[in-house]
Amino acid sequence: MKFLSRLSLGLIALFAAAGLAGAQDFPASRVTMVVAFSAGGPVDVVARVLADRLAQRWGVPVTVENRTGAGGNIAAAIVAKAAPDGYTVLLTATGVAINQSLSANPGFAIADLIPVLVPTLSTTTLAVNPDNPARKLAEFIAAHKSGGFTFGTAGIGSAAHITAEYLFKTLAGIEAIHTPFPGAPQAGTALLGNHIDLISVASSDAVPLIQQGRLRGLGLTGTARSEATPAVPTLREQGFDLVSHGWVIAMVPAKTPAAVAEKLNAALNDIVQDPEVRRQLANAELLRRRQSLAEAADFLRGELANWNRMVGAIGLKPH
Repeated sequence: MKFLSRLSLGLIALFAAAGLAGAQDFPASRVTMVVAFSAGGPVDVVARVLADRLAQRWGVPVTVENRTGAGGNIAAAIVAKAAPDGYTVLLTATGVAINQSLSANPGFAIADLIPVLVPTLSTTTLAVNPDNPARKLAEFIAAHKSGGFTFGTAGIGSAAHITAEYLFKTLAGIEAIHTPFPGAPQAGTALLGNHIDLISVASSDAVPLIQQGRLRGLGLTGTARSEATPAVPTLREQGFDLVSHGWVIAMVPAKTPAAVAEKLNAALNDIVQDPEVRRQLANAELLRRRQSLAEAADFLRGELANWNRMVGAIGLKPH
């Protein structure tokens, strides 16, 4: 029995040493970044910048593989089931948190993934046609208090959709009819043609039109005004207790060794703090400080609770 006990302890020590050696050697071969959305989209753009810099830093290939579908659930499920060795990394967005409330069977458990870093944050902008007489969100709401209005977004269940519904129906107590479009450009076109009354879209999509005077921004969902559109106040400035962000997140399988996750975290932190990378990702509001693994986990926990609360408040049902 003593022999077996010593043998068991020896095997545990051997496996632990092997795991540590593997972490120290990481990465020794190709790393695959599984992107939950199509090529050319915001998440894909971030992924390709990160992959290029990681390849330069590590001297190994870092490839991007787009696995679209189910609002990001397919890619998340693939990575959740991958070998937990750091060689398969998920790049996804806010939907990975929203889908935990909206998808009856997302195909993975959020606990099967570890957040490594949230490299970018973005905001949502609420905007109207410049012909609209409202100069402030309160004026717009007052004008539609009795009759309601229509608003457009880039899709049902998106961060911009849930944020707008929660703002108008829960906080303002006003009837708002949602009109989903295939994307933000189509929603913007409908607004410019006065087919809808307001749009709620990612700020990166709204900013150029606001700067050109083709749209008027009424509110921003961040904690502070944007340097790109300083005249657009935040929702909190206007008396609405609501802050929401869109984001991109890097994740790995849950049983990935801590040392490997730390290496990924350190590398990605260095990359997103680089001024040239900031320039390349100019449409994203990059994190202004380094983020530890624990901070990334705390951020995700907060977002899961935030989106679950808003989804429940507006009555969206899992599907």
